[in-house]
Amino acid sequence: MQQRTDWKSRSRGIALWIATIVIALGIGIAGVSKFMQPDHWQSLFVGWGYPSWLSMVVGIAEVLGAIGLLIPRVAFYGALLLWIVMMGALLTLLIHPGGPMGWGATPTVYLILLSIVGAARWKQRIGASVPNAG
Repeated sequence: MQQRTDWKSRSRGIALWIATIVIALGIGIAGVSKFMQPDHWQSLFVGWGYPSWLSMVVGIAEVLGAIGLLIPRVAFYGALLLWIVMMGALLTLLIHPGGPMGWGATPTVYLILLSIVGAARWKQRIGASVPNAG
């Protein structure tokens, strides 16, 4: 029974890291692209009714959140930051549907994954801070 529990726990840990890396790479690359192609992103943001400088702020948040996700001690906070950014992206795409960024499927997938990763990292963080009663 113990061996099965260990395998299950290990599988969950691997799945958590795979989801974390997928999110960090996807959103991190999107964040970096805001610095590599600023004119493109700034024109999109202006078209959505935001100031052009907001694309840089979002890029910084995406890069910092992606890095934070990869550090277990702060991963919950990285997930929370990225969840807020992705909620903004989803709302923007729902208000401005059919544009070059689509209808919001990508932010929706990220929101689901970030919720799972954030909850798991929070549970680990809380579990690590509770003294063992045994």
